Amino acid sequence: MNESLRNTLAILGYNTWLFRNALKDVDPELVGYRVNEHTNTFDRLAGHVAVGRFGMARMLHIDVPEPGWGSFQELGIGKQFDPRREVPPVEDILKVFNRISEPFLAALPEVSPQLLNAPASLPIPGDSPKMGDQLAFMTMHETYHIGQLGLLKKSMGGNEIMSA
Repeated sequence: MNESLRNTLAILGYNTWLFRNALKDVDPELVGYRVNEHTNTFDRLAGHVAVGRFGMARMLHIDVPEPGWGSFQELGIGKQFDPRREVPPVEDILKVFNRISEPFLAALPEVSPQLLNAPASLPIPGDSPKMGDQLAFMTMHETYHIGQLGLLKKSMGGNEIMSA
């Protein structure tokens, strides 16, 4: 494995476990919960994480299944999600996340150093960022949203996502 991927792969593994726990035992009546009109709902945030994981795989040319229900752009990049857009049930979001994550995490150690050292394909912070930097940035972004899911779940009366 490329040494620069070791920490990112570990964090993606933690995120996978935390995301699954965040979506476990969520009351279907509360998935549309939002703290206020300026925040996103639990289900939209979960969908955003799933399609974000898809985007990470695709940017590294790792073949993973299409989500089948929306693109990263549709579920928001740096903006409020469209509250009128239908979101799949949380169970379906989790299935899609799992179908994407398994081949993504399995193939990630084999990503070539040449690809990781290529210029980033998205505008991210930093001077002359590379694809490896973009992967690290998107992993941090995913972690941020999984933390939001944990807070929303707790505020809806659910269990902490750190409990097994």
